Amino acid sequence: MAQPNPPSRPCGHVLHTTPELFLLVNYAPREGEPNWCNALCEFVEEGDADSGDALSVHISPFDALLDAAFMSGPGKPYHVVRAATFDPRPLIRHGGGKLHLNLHCGWAASDGRIVVRRKGALASVCMMQTEDIPQTRLDAIDLEIGPEGMARYERLREHAGLFAHADSHGLLETWTEQQRHQAVGLAIQRMPGVVPVGAEVDQVALYDPEAAQWHFVPIAVFRGGPGVKATA
Repeated sequence: MAQPNPPSRPCGHVLHTTPELFLLVNYAPREGEPNWCNALCEFVEEGDADSGDALSVHISPFDALLDAAFMSGPGKPYHVVRAATFDPRPLIRHGGGKLHLNLHCGWAASDGRIVVRRKGALASVCMMQTEDIPQTRLDAIDLEIGPEGMARYERLREHAGLFAHADSHGLLETWTEQQRHQAVGLAIQRMPGVVPVGAEVDQVALYDPEAAQWHFVPIAVFRGGPGVKATA
C-alpha cells in the first residue's frame, strides 16, 4: 500500500505493534507511486470475498520467511517486512474503518503431516482480531495483539517445549541473509510429509529453527474459542 498522507510520528511510521509483527508483501510500483506494495491478506470469512480482507501477520519472523518461500511464485516474490514499515490506511479505509488481522500461530497438520493449500502454500492455523480505527488514530496507530491471541500462541509453544522461542526470534536478527535462506531450506527438507487441503486438521505444526526440528501439538491445545481457523 502507498502512503496517502504523511504519518504524524517522528519515526515516520503509521503503525506500531506489540509485540513486533511481520508480514509479507510483494512490490508493485505504480506511476507516481514507486513504493506501492501489496500485503498478503486472507478473507475475513474463508471463501467469501465480500467479507473483506484481513492482514496476515506473524509474530515469528522465521514462520514469515517460511510462508514467503511457499507463497512466492514466478514474477511475484513475497518479502518479509516489519509491520511498522507498512502503511495500513488504505486497507482500513477499504474496510470501513476496521483493521482485520489474521494472526498466524502455527501450521495446520494432520497425523504428523503438514496441510498444503490448493496453490501450494502451507495452511495456517490462525486467530482473527478486528480493531476499530477512528479517524483520530488513522495517522498514528498503536496496535496490540489481544490476550486471547497471545495466550493461544504461547500455549502452543509451551506444549511443544519451545520455552525460549522469543530468544530464537532475536537470534534470527544476527543471521545473514544466506543463513536465513539455508535455515528455510532445511525446514522444508525436514518436513515429515504433506497432505492436501481437506484432510482433517488434528495438529498444529511448529518449527524450531535453532534445533532444526519440527514439533506437533494437538489442535485441542489451541482450540477453545471463536475466531480460530485453519486457513486453506
